[in-house]
Amino acid sequence: MGQMKRPLLRPLPWPSAGRVFAGLMLGAVFAGAGLPVLMPADPAVASTDDTSPASRAAAASEANGIAWPPAHVEPGHVSTPAAKQATPAAPVTPAPAATQAATPAPSAPAAPANAAATPAAPAVATPSTTAEAPKLNPLAEQVRQILAVPALEGLGITKREQEAIQSFYAARQDEPVFVTDKGLNAVGKGVEARFAAAAEDGLDPAAYPVPKLAAQPDLPALARAEVRLAASALLYARHAQAGRFDPSRISPQLTPLRTFPDPVTVLSGLVDAKDASAVLAAYNPTHAGYKALKAKLALADSHAGPAPVRVPGGPTLRPGDMDARVPALRARLGLKSATASDRLYDADLARAVAAFQGASGLNADGVVGPSTLEVLNRVENPAERRADIIANMERWRWLPRDLGSVHVMVNIPEFVVRVVDDGKTIHQTRVVVGKPENQTPLLTHDMEYVVLNPYWNIPPSIARKEMLPNLQRDPYFLARQGMEVVKNGRVVDPGTVNWAQGTGGYSFRQPPGERNALGRIKFMFPNDHSVYLHDTPSKALFANDRRAYSHGCIRVQDPLKFAEVIFNIGMPGQGWTDEKIGKMLGGAERYLTLKQRIPVHLVYFTTFVDDSGRLVSREDVYGTNAKVKEALGLDGEQKVAGRAVPVPR
Repeated sequence: MGQMKRPLLRPLPWPSAGRVFAGLMLGAVFAGAGLPVLMPADPAVASTDDTSPASRAAAASEANGIAWPPAHVEPGHVSTPAAKQATPAAPVTPAPAATQAATPAPSAPAAPANAAATPAAPAVATPSTTAEAPKLNPLAEQVRQILAVPALEGLGITKREQEAIQSFYAARQDEPVFVTDKGLNAVGKGVEARFAAAAEDGLDPAAYPVPKLAAQPDLPALARAEVRLAASALLYARHAQAGRFDPSRISPQLTPLRTFPDPVTVLSGLVDAKDASAVLAAYNPTHAGYKALKAKLALADSHAGPAPVRVPGGPTLRPGDMDARVPALRARLGLKSATASDRLYDADLARAVAAFQGASGLNADGVVGPSTLEVLNRVENPAERRADIIANMERWRWLPRDLGSVHVMVNIPEFVVRVVDDGKTIHQTRVVVGKPENQTPLLTHDMEYVVLNPYWNIPPSIARKEMLPNLQRDPYFLARQGMEVVKNGRVVDPGTVNWAQGTGGYSFRQPPGERNALGRIKFMFPNDHSVYLHDTPSKALFANDRRAYSHGCIRVQDPLKFAEVIFNIGMPGQGWTDEKIGKMLGGAERYLTLKQRIPVHLVYFTTFVDDSGRLVSREDVYGTNAKVKEALGLDGEQKVAGRAVPVPR
């Protein structure tokens, strides 16, 4: 059979008594003639504006390109349910009787002649499903009326989320989830509790208002509370999982892979939830780094502590020096002096200084110079520290919920790359990242292949801005740098080109070799920014504490050790070592495809908890952290999402 069609006549309330009597009389006549009985529409209640739950669901479905009845609501974003999905109530479909009522009944066999004298029983006009509207309880009727008007505008939710609310309630005949005729039910109270505790996760409770209900609330107030809670639940889930604003609003270099919760899944998961607060809380990140920051946020206000001891300025301090500032230095690092006059910079103090330097991203040489002294004496404002924690928690929301059991993570402000396996760092080394004017982007992509002995194909922007002026002064400038000029796949003599006309039609590359800017190996995770990890001939830069020197790509300090780890993960079973890989270097360019792709996350965390459990901070080298705080309203007023920010559509 084909798909059952919706009734042609709109379900209507019972007609008046006079119309019922007339209907019964006509029904008796029609029944005797074998014709279907249909109750006529009451002109007093008939309307072309069908706001029934079924019609709203159909309209919302058609707007989304979904067939009626809705079998599935397709998410508009990458969706990852954070809680076990509860199956929503099945959409209302016309009953078989409704279809049969519109179809003439088959002719009955002729009655025997002796039965003609027996009067037929009068036909009883039983209301068909086409004539009787589904009876809603009064509260559900109020919810239906609110959803029939543009009541969802201005609640901070997206068009997609508004349509999800319409479809969700239509599918359950507008039965409320969060309230009863007495007030908030267990689900409503659980959601209210989660909103009140939003600050635990750096969110703003004021962004998720709960309507105040009277001791004996009326039905309209309850219905408004129901719809408001549904909208706030969707807003909370989106904020918790994907963040409160579009990062690209700050910079086009911020292109992380955010995942958005499916609105219908959010609402369905709350239906009859035993712990609605926990269901919503599960949309917050589950990464260890996020949880560590959350724990530090809880301590930020309760344990302010005394101001740290200040170390006076002066000449550089080195192990073995005798200096009157040594007691202050020991006190600053939590070490006890043998005597108050102990001025010897001994080995114990040198180790403590080196540990502090390493945790602070400084060169761990045990020498207290101007940079180390500045960090030692940095006075932190508790409110500023709290804002920094919240801003960094927000950036955890920009990452996929599943980072990959094995993944690579580059933290730009830390100038470090890590390979993580099952939550444990198995390799870590220094990196050089992009300059502030050539920022390394934020992104997530899979590493797919590695190139040995690579060519460096110079990006057009670099060629235009940096190469062209030199070529206009000296056509053989690049040739002396070991670079080639290419047109239509062939190397050309740069002296034959009129560089006054620009670089159009020409490309530039540097052949493999020791002078190659990419070194001897590069690690490719294709992306729109054309950045990658690679070797470099400029090894001296890794000794610097601040390592933002590149055009955006990431230079790796020990690329062969890094390659050993990557190869054993991506191409296992071949006994890779750095020596084995080193023997493959030199000669022609060579591509190696990884059998197992490895997720690469380029991230930007200026405040994080290190392996020793210490909350540490790094320089906001690109100013990104300050911009995030501004977007969240954390720029001095201590408001989280205290002002409107764009939401994804």
